[in-house]
Amino acid sequence: MTRLCLRIILPVLMLLLVAGSALALDLGGHDRDGMVIGLTLGHGWNSVQLTDGQGDNRDTGDMSAFTGAFKLGWARSDKLVGFVGISGWKRSFYQNIAPASATNFNFLAEIYFYPTGQGMWVKGGIGSGSLDFYVNTALVEDRIQFKEGGFTYTVGAGYEFRAGAAALGIGYDYTKVDMGDFGEVTGANVVNHVLAMTIHWYQD
Repeated sequence: MTRLCLRIILPVLMLLLVAGSALALDLGGHDRDGMVIGLTLGHGWNSVQLTDGQGDNRDTGDMSAFTGAFKLGWARSDKLVGFVGISGWKRSFYQNIAPASATNFNFLAEIYFYPTGQGMWVKGGIGSGSLDFYVNTALVEDRIQFKEGGFTYTVGAGYEFRAGAAALGIGYDYTKVDMGDFGEVTGANVVNHVLAMTIHWYQD
């Protein structure tokens, strides 16, 4: 738990430091109007939790994986941009000494808010997420294999530096997929913590 808290707190502190330094430099030129294309590439700490048909709690623990996202949006003003897009990650690992894999996709509608109209932003979004989860154990009756989805929400913060029509930045994303109960599985959910680089192209 302490390790996970540090992984959350340190990226947030870094984002605040970068944002504060940029504001002190009074960087400008953040005009936003019209269509926006966004790409994100980062590194995430992801976990899957569920209870199987035998009543055993399964938790993959923190899995590190590269995470990517593509989104299309529209800037209503310098302070407000709406996006729709897809994000996801894939990781192979061992679960209780058995080979396993997890693949996550999220379809989200997000709102980015720039409080000062400059580079610092906060965001929130909702949508649908899915998880393809497979554990290959020696005994067939102990194997877990499913592909399910559920309600997804995300929050985040970051800062971008404008360079002409493009803006380069860093950001922190927290995303949770709540898949609930299905079949013999109960309480299934996916949690993603991602520190990422962002690129936004503003089509003025």
